[in-house]
Amino acid sequence: MLWKVDGVVQKTPSTYKDNIEDTDNDSYTSKVTGSLIDNPIAVGMLKLEMTWNLLTEEEAEHLLQLTYRNPLIVTVKCPSVQGGLLENAKFRVSQRTSEMHLTGKDEDTSKSLWKVSFNLMQKELTEAQKQTVINAGG
Repeated sequence: MLWKVDGVVQKTPSTYKDNIEDTDNDSYTSKVTGSLIDNPIAVGMLKLEMTWNLLTEEEAEHLLQLTYRNPLIVTVKCPSVQGGLLENAKFRVSQRTSEMHLTGKDEDTSKSLWKVSFNLMQKELTEAQKQTVINAGG
């Protein structure tokens, strides 16, 4: 799994999970043939969940600061997206968490280790995804 923000490779998450959703407009099952009659309006919209374990405070802060961009322009290379690569998609972060695993016994926070998680939701289709909708009859 590889991900970039604005073309810059970011630290690979410890865990990654995605949910890919297709959206139809006014789909129905034909009463004559029993076939699904669908009108796809979005194909391959991506929701991501990423978690990093044992980050330094600096790494945790960097990743969390990225989450305040809206839109966050992301490229994702993973096996579940069509063609294995989703380029320059617009996302927003819907949820973010940070959790401290360990810290020192003094005021030096550089000894702290963090767990950071956030969810990203794709905001709109990329040009490649729009073509997929057209090809699917949408």
